Amino acid sequence: MYDLKKLHPISIGDLIRIGNDADGGYVISKQQIEKTELLLSFGINDDWSFESDFLQKKNVKLYAFDHSVSDKIFKYRSSLDFKMMLANALMFRISKAKWYNRSYHYLLRISKDFKQFFQEKSHRFFIQKFLGEKDNEIFTRFDTFFSNLPNIKELSVFIKMDIENWEYRTLPQIIPFFDKINGMVIEFHELDIVGEKFEEIINLLSVQFYIAHIHANNFGELIYNTNLPKVLEITFINKAMLSDTVMLSTYKYPIQKLDFPNNKTQDDIVLDF
Repeated sequence: MYDLKKLHPISIGDLIRIGNDADGGYVISKQQIEKTELLLSFGINDDWSFESDFLQKKNVKLYAFDHSVSDKIFKYRSSLDFKMMLANALMFRISKAKWYNRSYHYLLRISKDFKQFFQEKSHRFFIQKFLGEKDNEIFTRFDTFFSNLPNIKELSVFIKMDIENWEYRTLPQIIPFFDKINGMVIEFHELDIVGEKFEEIINLLSVQFYIAHIHANNFGELIYNTNLPKVLEITFINKAMLSDTVMLSTYKYPIQKLDFPNNKTQDDIVLDF
């Protein structure tokens, strides 16, 4: 099991929520937004509210990565749901027909929003690849991609990462570029299974980063017979961003008006340090 006490955030006075007041929204520092010139987002699925909100506050260049989605994929999924809606309506499965109808219209809207948001002319680039351990048609390595970007200033990059367990395999690739990154918000998964690997990653990141914020994703629930969440959302801030002596935060987590349950049908998970 991992040690929650080692994850106690430092005190940051300018925390702000970016994105939805549910799953897909995260808490970061305002000064990270101000410093950022390049936003890298790994894993978007059907929710880019974080990226959209971030860019409304500061219009920076965005590269978003996800092999599982695209405009064509959303349209294909909507066409399947439309067919299922008709089939269930003909078989008088009215409740199922209504569900597929809602899903069909939702996916049509998402497809349209996706196409409007990710436009190269607005410097919002979508790359249909996962972050991985090799470079091919499906995956890209962080170090391969990042090394090819020109003129990256120190502390000018912010990273959002929600890549369903690949964080443990890919985060070591970021180490050589720590000086370029002002912060990261990372969703760590399956902590009941990979607790030791998680602590290794935290130790690697702690060389250059403080924990600025932490929140438990209540879709993951608690590890059996413990008060430890299975899924954690952690915001890191580069130590070079802070000149004053740091103190541990005195907030109670979750923080009211900043943190919200990912699953709104259940109470948020309280973190006890």
